Amino acid sequence: MSREAAVSDLSREIVAFIERGRPDEALFNQLALAVFAYQHEWNAPYRRFCDGRDAGPGSVTHWSEIPPAPAAAFKRFALTSAPEADCEPKRGGRIFHSSGTTGSETSRHFLDATALGVYRASLKAGYRRFVPNPPVETLAFMPPVAEAPNSSLSFMLDALGATFHWEESPGDTDWITRVGHELQNRSEQVTLFGTAFAWVHFFDAIPDRFSLPGGSVAIETGGFKGRSREVSRDELYELFQERLGIPASHCLSEYGMSEMTSQFYDSSLVDHLAGRSRPARKVAPFWLKTRIFDPVTAKEALPGVPGLLAHYDLANLNSVLAIQTEDLGQATEDAEGFVLLGRAPGAILRGCSLTAEDRMG
Repeated sequence: MSREAAVSDLSREIVAFIERGRPDEALFNQLALAVFAYQHEWNAPYRRFCDGRDAGPGSVTHWSEIPPAPAAAFKRFALTSAPEADCEPKRGGRIFHSSGTTGSETSRHFLDATALGVYRASLKAGYRRFVPNPPVETLAFMPPVAEAPNSSLSFMLDALGATFHWEESPGDTDWITRVGHELQNRSEQVTLFGTAFAWVHFFDAIPDRFSLPGGSVAIETGGFKGRSREVSRDELYELFQERLGIPASHCLSEYGMSEMTSQFYDSSLVDHLAGRSRPARKVAPFWLKTRIFDPVTAKEALPGVPGLLAHYDLANLNSVLAIQTEDLGQATEDAEGFVLLGRAPGAILRGCSLTAEDRMG
């Protein structure tokens, strides 16, 4: 079977699984193994990585046995099953870059048109699961996708139909004034989406306090080391409540990676709507699974014990399904989600199996 025929069949099956709206462990495992076989055949750097671990379609029988590629490998290799040229926007694809810091090396995530279609299905369905019946309008404190074509977050918000507000040039605060005026006079509920430093920029410039219509939602996407100052998540969420009148139940965080095509959300809103009272945790749609393991022993970490996160994203069709992140987390006691603890110290990353990315070369 040609690569085009194989990926076309897989994409239809994955989207159908996502859209059926309910988990099926056996089907997840079946699809994960099929995606792994496809990526092992067509993604050359990843195949070398797996072969170095004696792991291939003939020996892997469960999704948890699929070797997770180090997230750092996205900086060094073109982890793509499709030709790189097919992932260019002019051919209907996208190449997303991680944000990084000035002068740092960034990750690249290649998606051709077929993989991008799976991405759209995943991001929309995941959002609907954790932000049920969202307000009709979404305002994004982000540059629009036309200005940030390599931003997966801008692409995601564009796919969700967001209206963008952002500074058009350095030092321009007109957008903040416009948004502040619009929010103060708003009569209908709204979803506000932005990075932490964008929120800080907004709150520092708009000192007013007002209450948005009930049902409004605030979502932050990380980035707490802001351009003007650093804030804690607790401090930011207090600002949501005190300055915008959005209750804690409707303030949540989205956690994603440019290397992934599915997202995690805090459980706070769905817990509130279900009448549950429990600490917020990151939860995933059923087509995305996470393992948490001890970086020294590589054994599964017990609930409440910190470990490295490895994500298995069924919607990551063109790159690699399994990704070993550089993030620390711990499973909740009820094993329903995890608490994100931040980036692992460099010593841990150097001392664990992340160095195995050398096998891709």
